[in-house]
Amino acid sequence: MGRAMPAAGGGEDGQKSSWPEVVGWVMLNASDKITRDRPDVSIAFYSQTTTLPTNYDPNRVIIVGDNGSVVVRTPVIG
Repeated sequence: MGRAMPAAGGGEDGQKSSWPEVVGWVMLNASDKITRDRPDVSIAFYSQTTTLPTNYDPNRVIIVGDNGSVVVRTPVIG
């Protein structure tokens, strides 16, 4: 874990910074939604069994999925 969760309403600049609504979606569909909301960020896909990066990157959204490629955690900027 170790990653702070930004406010669901958005970041300091008013842009969206988390996507709780995509939990339970297929990872690629979640990626499409996030890219529509924030075309300025890159998407990184991880399995729930993989260690996540610990460095903060304001230009990245991490999507964590299960073995069926379903999102299991709220994707956030970082």
